[in-house]
Amino acid sequence: MEGKRITDQLRWKIMSCKMRIEQLKQTICKENDEMTRSSEGLLRVKDENQKLYRRAQRHQEKKEKIQRLNRKLGDLVEKKNYDLRSQHEHLANLRRSHILELTSVIFPIEEVKTSMRDPADISSESDNAMTSSTVSKLAEARRTTYLSGRWVCDDHNGETSISIAGPWISLPNNGDYSAYYNWVEEKKTTQGPDTEHSNPAYTISAALCYATQLVNILSHILDVNLPRKLCNSEFCGENLSRRKFTRAVKKLNANILYLCFSQHVNLDLLHPLHTLRNLMYLVSPDTENLGRSGPFEISADLEDSMEFVDPGAAGETDESGEEHVSDEETDLGTDWENLPSPRFCDIPSQPVEMLQSQSTQASLPIASSSTGGMISSAAASVTSWFKAYTGHR
Repeated sequence: MEGKRITDQLRWKIMSCKMRIEQLKQTICKENDEMTRSSEGLLRVKDENQKLYRRAQRHQEKKEKIQRLNRKLGDLVEKKNYDLRSQHEHLANLRRSHILELTSVIFPIEEVKTSMRDPADISSESDNAMTSSTVSKLAEARRTTYLSGRWVCDDHNGETSISIAGPWISLPNNGDYSAYYNWVEEKKTTQGPDTEHSNPAYTISAALCYATQLVNILSHILDVNLPRKLCNSEFCGENLSRRKFTRAVKKLNANILYLCFSQHVNLDLLHPLHTLRNLMYLVSPDTENLGRSGPFEISADLEDSMEFVDPGAAGETDESGEEHVSDEETDLGTDWENLPSPRFCDIPSQPVEMLQSQSTQASLPIASSSTGGMISSAAASVTSWFKAYTGHR
């Protein structure tokens, strides 16, 4: 019995060991499978890392290539900028030499001293009762000009004149062209041939004509588009009304100031009414930036000081007695371009007769109003064309 019991115990132990060995084998197989999967995942991660590393290398090479290209382009841009500055300087020197040659040979501009006496001095001699303080105040008031919202001292007022194309063709330095108005009025009232060939009116019109021609040539040389369209022949006509003459002079002054702004002329030297003096400062050899190119700023104070409409000539009429205001005289600082009539537009889906009738009906109220100008005409034409086009779709 004792031997049987020992045998059963040994059998039980052997069976337990076998079961344990089987469990260990299963655990080992499971761990082997897990290690295999982990190894495969590790290989995939290594392959992905290698791909990313190769991509990073390509990106680094591309980055270095882009950096080299940027440095090369930067050097090229710097070289081009240097060449551009050199070309601008060369162009400025050419423009400067051409302008100086033009103003020294064809259109010389010089300051001419006049022998005019101050009215305050004359009045002091004629009226002994006038005190010295009153005389000094009159002289100071005569040499004072209202500019940019304040009164400034003008030492050249009435004492000098500026000549162009010769000492015999000059303009008053203070911008007072009343001699031309007086000559026109006298010529209207006086009948007969004009035997006087050296009156101030001829001198003023000739000087303004030369100044306009010089300004147009300067705008071409400096490649600057003028804000006002003005032809030198406008001052060549006879018996210009005060309104037309004043408007032409204001346009000329505006163009000269615009050229001065473009060449960075010292603003303290400019005056909105000094036509030839501003032009003399512009073409002076002392102007450092003469011939320059590039953007520039416009002085708002000098623009505000410009009077584009003469109040004294607002109610003036033409020789026929009827007031006639052209499109050129009613512009607001912009030269308008005539637009083509809508009836010439080729619209296949619309009859031409209907378009012409609607255009005519739309233009009747415009023609009856002389104060509409080109703005109302253009707006009404576009409106009539749009209504006629959309009404037959």
